[in-house]
Amino acid sequence: MKKCRFVRPACAAVALLAAAQAGAQDSNNPFLPWRPPESVNDFGGTGLIQTPVARAAEDGQAYAGFSYVWPYSRYFITVQGLPWLEATLRYTSVANRFYGPQDFSGNQSYKDRGIDVKLRLVKGDAAWPNIAVGLRDIAGTGLFGSEYLVADQSFGDFDVSLGMGWGNMGTQNHFGNPLGLFSKKFKVRPDGYTSGGGTLSTDFFRGPVSLFGGVSWQTPLDGLRLKLEYDPNDYQHEPLENNLKQSVPVNVGFDYKPWDWLQVGAAFERGERLMLRFATTTNFHKAKGPGKIDAPPPPLLSAAPVTPMPAAMAPPTVSAEGDVRTGLGRQAALDGIALQHFTRMAGEIRLTVSGTPMRDGTAVAYDLARRAAELAPDFKGRIEVTRVEYNLPWMVTSFDAASLRADAGLRPATASPPTVAPIPVITGEPPTEEVRKELAAQLQKQGFFLTAVDYRSPKATLFLSNGRYRQVPKAIGRAARTAAAVLPPEYQELQIIFMDNGMEMLSATLSRADLERALSPFEGSIEEAWLRTRIDRPDAKADAASHPQDVDYPGFGWNIRPALRQTLGRPESFILYQAWVRLNGTMVITPGLNLAGGVGINVSNNFDKMRIPSDSLLPRVRSDIKNYLQQGTTAMTYLQADYTKRIATDTYARLYGGYLEEMFGGVGSEVLYKPFGQEWAIGLDVAWAKQRDYDQWFKFRPYDVVTGHLTGYYHYEPMGVDARVKVGRYLAGDEGATFELSRTFDSGITVGAFATFTNVSAKQFGEGRFDKGIYFVFPLDNLYVKSTRGSLGWLWRPLTRDGGQTLNNRRPLIGQVGTADGAALRRDWNLLMD
Repeated sequence: MKKCRFVRPACAAVALLAAAQAGAQDSNNPFLPWRPPESVNDFGGTGLIQTPVARAAEDGQAYAGFSYVWPYSRYFITVQGLPWLEATLRYTSVANRFYGPQDFSGNQSYKDRGIDVKLRLVKGDAAWPNIAVGLRDIAGTGLFGSEYLVADQSFGDFDVSLGMGWGNMGTQNHFGNPLGLFSKKFKVRPDGYTSGGGTLSTDFFRGPVSLFGGVSWQTPLDGLRLKLEYDPNDYQHEPLENNLKQSVPVNVGFDYKPWDWLQVGAAFERGERLMLRFATTTNFHKAKGPGKIDAPPPPLLSAAPVTPMPAAMAPPTVSAEGDVRTGLGRQAALDGIALQHFTRMAGEIRLTVSGTPMRDGTAVAYDLARRAAELAPDFKGRIEVTRVEYNLPWMVTSFDAASLRADAGLRPATASPPTVAPIPVITGEPPTEEVRKELAAQLQKQGFFLTAVDYRSPKATLFLSNGRYRQVPKAIGRAARTAAAVLPPEYQELQIIFMDNGMEMLSATLSRADLERALSPFEGSIEEAWLRTRIDRPDAKADAASHPQDVDYPGFGWNIRPALRQTLGRPESFILYQAWVRLNGTMVITPGLNLAGGVGINVSNNFDKMRIPSDSLLPRVRSDIKNYLQQGTTAMTYLQADYTKRIATDTYARLYGGYLEEMFGGVGSEVLYKPFGQEWAIGLDVAWAKQRDYDQWFKFRPYDVVTGHLTGYYHYEPMGVDARVKVGRYLAGDEGATFELSRTFDSGITVGAFATFTNVSAKQFGEGRFDKGIYFVFPLDNLYVKSTRGSLGWLWRPLTRDGGQTLNNRRPLIGQVGTADGAALRRDWNLLMD
């Protein structure tokens, strides 16, 4: 009888999906697919009320919110990390269950941590619905563990979904698992609760199955949507023996979006309870922060008076037809695709286009590469064309520029014949001392520290450090425009070499004429200037420059800023925190040799509530955190010396030693091989570490260890994804590997996750089974009204255990090298003239 009650709603939902698909296929039908604005459900994922939908939010969309329906209060953060992957981090408070014994936890309600993921399998269109598969409450206690397969389609102002759920979502009017046809193990589902959490379940898609579905309607009132759903949970199998009353298996409610950044929802669930939900939202691609009030670059004026410039020195020019802005864009548009971005770097031009071409993709890429070769007649190297669809690379092709030009089928390059361009008389003399001082002063106003300048007319090479701009192309443009505004007109070629820790990291060479044209509203373009900008590995050295700056060593710098550290979900109290002030100082002894230290001064904390001692079976390298937090409320957080040097082509080394972090001191060395312009690197880091005393001043504890890792790095440019695999020995002496995946969005915000597996058993490791975490990095540039290279990080680690722990490395080489190479340049090239 239970199955019969569900026949009508299930058939109705299937009929609605069929009608939506049939209507969508008719181009004359007004009920064409319409993408409603995504909203979150009670669990934090995109969905209706309790149930999920298959559609994905816009790439990079993020939600943070709260929902309440007795007895559950849920706090969540959800990120559309990839176009097809949604991830949710959630804390659930169960109001009618205590966390632990009242003499220990007081009246604190039970807390549960959970992680959800949803993968979109099919992106819907006029002919197909969206289809997705999801896992709810994985890698934790599994209290609300569920899996589901769901499809949805929209027509007009309606969006209809239908799915099937397992586990917690498979208890209402359930039926046999269709996967049981393949294996009997799918017919029975073991108990979902795992004491201590942390295990990765292998019980996915097992046990009975229930159908669910619903519909949402976008009302004529902008931002208001009404929702109706059939709930697959009967609430008679809730965790913690907390079975709840359900009068009807139908939930009805609404969502209202008064502003783009806020969603408010309410519903009547189970025929018994009122639900309230609030969620803020933003997009990590578009969250660029406030406008900047940086010092404007000095005005750039055309050079005059002039004398003829030898044709061999004249910068290549192109006709109106061959203008980069129109040339490449027009070539792409002829085939129904769009030019996204391009860059010229390390003997390679990379073009990215999006859309589906109207003819063979290889032929389209060939013609686009040929056009690029025509527009850059001086270029010699590879031209790579990447076509993306749905933000994913669909086709990557590579061509040799010389072969393209030599091909008999090519028409001649459209570049105009070399013309006689005006140029001031070349004196061969360096600028006056007054001009050189003005150059250093103007660069300092723009946030640059000038180390040296090499004057070889008509070229000037500037060696400088970037202390302000997070986006490298913006730093290149500001430095070049400043130099062009101050230096005499005879310096028509400007080479900017960025220094970091005394090392020459990146060379960018621009034509002064291109800068002037790009800033003109009628002549040039940013695209043209960027395509002609040469990005290379530096071959010049600051110590060989004709005019080194007078720099007094040692140099000093310091800052003071508020800070907050916290831990969530402990049985003593849900939130334990410390508000403190961090005072940091740096001394540059010589180029490449630095001494840095920091002191944390306590303002307020409640760490005295921490009472659970470590029960670790491993050396207590991290689990004694209670002692460190309670005895080191005001402490020396670090005091470390670093020496960094390039030891060979594309090879960098670092020596470091001192009080490396709050729990360990020691000495170590690191070597990194990072080929310039490539998206991969490999590094080795080895250190001897000794445990610091709990008060975190100058004393040490008896424990010491040799730890080290071999790390492989890879950056996947089309999506801004970074992957790392680290293999080696950890602080507790255990051996294994760490796998890390992160994505940096267009705004500079980074979201990542990691997991470490070592040779200690789950019993030895203790609660949690293995080390894991999720982290966010927010550029302070998105918060401040002045440009800055700083960032603010937040790490969520469900438990602090001793297995799989590494030293907190303050200045890894990959961070110094990676910011001046590759992806950051291609991503932000349009900021060259900002």
